[in-house]
Amino acid sequence: MTFSWGGLTEGPTTYAEEHPPADAVTHLSSVKVLSMDKLDIGPQVEGGPAVFATLMTEKFSGGIEGLGHADHVRVVQPDGSQIVAGVERIVGTVDGRSGSFVLTCYGFGDRPGSAQGYWTVVPGSGTGELAGLRGRGAFTVRQEPDGSWRAEDSFTHWFER
Repeated sequence: MTFSWGGLTEGPTTYAEEHPPADAVTHLSSVKVLSMDKLDIGPQVEGGPAVFATLMTEKFSGGIEGLGHADHVRVVQPDGSQIVAGVERIVGTVDGRSGSFVLTCYGFGDRPGSAQGYWTVVPGSGTGELAGLRGRGAFTVRQEPDGSWRAEDSFTHWFER
């Protein structure tokens, strides 16, 4: 299934497909969801997919250190498969540089309790020492037995010259 949502996951210059320079760096991060609020979008239809937004606060550890505040829109089919698209602002550090940046993400899952996907730094969104940050990443997310959510991210990044 291919999903594109009004440019949310692709920029007008297709920056999601931009090739990183030779000096780009790849890091791994662990992500723990600290809070998640769910908001139904419109009335749910019996037998149809659930459509809702989730507002999340996440803690990043590893290559990215800091807090993320995300808003994701999800479509979950009755069999548990899903697609998600969203935005997130991360405030923290990357390679010891502090500031904030915004990313867009797209994900999918074929069963309840897990998903995977991709994300891209929005060009020009970096602040402080993260001004000029570019990059993209991939994630896998799973629901733990206690109901909490955790993710593992890879992140390839560079800075504009």
